[in-house]
Amino acid sequence: MTNSAGAIFIKQSKDIMKNSDVLSQFIVYPVMAFIMTTVIDIGMPGMPESMFITMFAGMFVGMAFISAVAAAIAEDIEKNSLRFLLMAGVKSHEYLMGLGGVFLSIVVIGSAAFSIMLPGASFVQMLLMLFSMILGGAASILIGAIIGMTSKNQQQAIGTGALTGMIVSFGPFLANMSQNETMQNIFRILYTMNFVDDNTTVMEAVQSFGIIIANIIVFALIFTWVYGKHDSANKGGIAVSKKAVAMILAVAIIAGAGVGAFMWYNAGFIATDNAKVATTMIPVSANGAGVLERFALQEGQQVSMDEVLGWVEGGNAMRSPVNGLVTQTNAVQGQQVSPMETVAVISYTGNVHIQANIEETDILNVRLGQRAYVRIDTFGRQRFAGYVSNIGTSALPYTGLGNSRATLLIPVEITIVDNVDLDRLIGVNASVRIPLR
Repeated sequence: MTNSAGAIFIKQSKDIMKNSDVLSQFIVYPVMAFIMTTVIDIGMPGMPESMFITMFAGMFVGMAFISAVAAAIAEDIEKNSLRFLLMAGVKSHEYLMGLGGVFLSIVVIGSAAFSIMLPGASFVQMLLMLFSMILGGAASILIGAIIGMTSKNQQQAIGTGALTGMIVSFGPFLANMSQNETMQNIFRILYTMNFVDDNTTVMEAVQSFGIIIANIIVFALIFTWVYGKHDSANKGGIAVSKKAVAMILAVAIIAGAGVGAFMWYNAGFIATDNAKVATTMIPVSANGAGVLERFALQEGQQVSMDEVLGWVEGGNAMRSPVNGLVTQTNAVQGQQVSPMETVAVISYTGNVHIQANIEETDILNVRLGQRAYVRIDTFGRQRFAGYVSNIGTSALPYTGLGNSRATLLIPVEITIVDNVDLDRLIGVNASVRIPLR
């Protein structure tokens, strides 16, 4: 940051500290998020704990910064402060750097507060929330600058900024609350609906960052056009600097190409974190009514097919139907049992696989024999090769609340071909990536 930009940074920081209306906007949203999430805890059954965090994060980034930036620039233009600065040798891009630096610093501080408040989030999840909000703040600053440079006066800038802030903040909130699919599809393109929280999957995070960066590119291009057209000689506004305009345009185009390539690459995969090591679970029932004898199964015990597991007094021996691992025991020796009771559950180790639950909108792209790559939480970042060995014929039961149009999941079996022992990892979480190209 140049000396002139630093001076603008200090000047604008002091102006904000003196303006209680603007300062309160930056404080009220994190405080409300903290109160609603931690103190009051008024969430409804089935509502994510982080709902109020993401809701107020959208308001903080959208409403507070768009109107504040727009008002600051319009005020400097209307009161000729900007003209005096330009006459004193301050370059227009230095003015914008200093001004934008102040608001971006506030974005970073506020975003850190929201990230820390995420209930039960890991450090990585907090970082993803932080960076997605910072990028969103950059988009809001660009929008505010566009409004500030094009407004006739400060009053118009405040009104337009407030209206724009309400649209980008409350639109996504209402779409999520109403669960209206059309509204969600419309507002999904806005950066304020794509902040990453503790419930976001890896693929959703990739898509969210792509959408936020795409927003920044669009607003950067509009800002560049507005910045280049403004006539400072007559209006005391932002001066035309062909070099600065060319630089902003070049960065936007390069960033757009990078985001496009990244999204094209990730569109070539179906990916999900909703996966786990699974197999067929076989219940073992008592073969008669009476006292359970010679029954000493322990969870984790390996059993062989036809191995005697115990007897019911006066009856035949209970035998293991498969080679497997005892996953659960529900009885003890000497207990009174009946044929209706399950005394143990055995995991069949002859068909241990990865069950990936794929969204119904993607299932037609999945084929038997298709390559797949699996990461199992136990092994960290190590990747295993496999293939699609079975595709479910019906969706898993929906466990959400009151939305019959929710996206359903289809179970898909992935068989791993690499040499790895999964017998004792049944139930462990995994992630799956299926290439489409």
